[in-house]
Amino acid sequence: VRESSWIGLLTRLLACLRFRRSVALLQTSHRRMPMTWGLLLPKVLLPAETADWPEERRRVVLLHELAHVKRRDYLTNLLTRIACAVYWFNTLIWLAARYVVSEREHACDEIVLGLGARPANYAEQVLQIASGLQTERFATFSGIAMARPSKLEGRLLAILDVRRDRRA
Repeated sequence: VRESSWIGLLTRLLACLRFRRSVALLQTSHRRMPMTWGLLLPKVLLPAETADWPEERRRVVLLHELAHVKRRDYLTNLLTRIACAVYWFNTLIWLAARYVVSEREHACDEIVLGLGARPANYAEQVLQIASGLQTERFATFSGIAMARPSKLEGRLLAILDVRRDRRA
């Protein structure tokens, strides 16, 4: 991504999160869900339609993805998948892996909310993105927790819960 508005936003959010390393910002027309990967050279992949997104959606989506990078969720995901491969026969490992994915999303949502996003606005942005997805197409990928209706409901309720402790 070379657009100055994205680069400026990325720079501000990296400073806000106190990053000590750079993050590559990429864009594709082949995916509709923002995602991150990479441990040593982290990357954030954005869908092509982000060019039409309002500033607030850009901010919270990029902040959420950078939270995954900051928390090193790529490594957590890798270790979870290795555990599933080694203990494929154990039902509990699959349940634990689903729980890890869900909690990873909740933790990143908490970071976004902790940095000033209003819960109702953030929930609306998450819902707008999820409503644009073809849920049945993504249902087989465990890494895309927000695309599943059952996960989405719990995630939105957690975002909107004003009694929830948002501290790290």
